[in-house]
Amino acid sequence: MLIGASVLCFLVLMALFADRFGSRLFQSGDRVFYRCDGCDLRYVRRELTDPRLQVCPEGHRVVEDKGSNAGLVTIFVCVGFLTAALLMIVTGIVPQ
Repeated sequence: MLIGASVLCFLVLMALFADRFGSRLFQSGDRVFYRCDGCDLRYVRRELTDPRLQVCPEGHRVVEDKGSNAGLVTIFVCVGFLTAALLMIVTGIVPQ
C-alpha cells in the first residue's frame, strides 16, 4: 500500500515539476505575465505594446499576475512524503 502511494506521489511530483518549470523551458524564461480581466487572458510582457502603459492590445487595463505558491508547497509536501515513505521501507517499519 505504501509503495503504491509512493509511486502515485512521485507521479504527482513530476506533474508539479512540469507545471512549475515548463514555462521556463518552453517560453525562453519569460515568466512575467500580465492579466487582463476584460479579455480574461494572460499576456507575456513582450506581447504588450508598452508594458509601462499597463494596457492589453484591446485597450483594457492589465495587472501583473503573481501566480500562487500552492504548487511550491505541494512539491515540498510530496518530497517530504516520499522521504518518510522511503525511510519507513528501508528501516523495515512498514513491510513491503
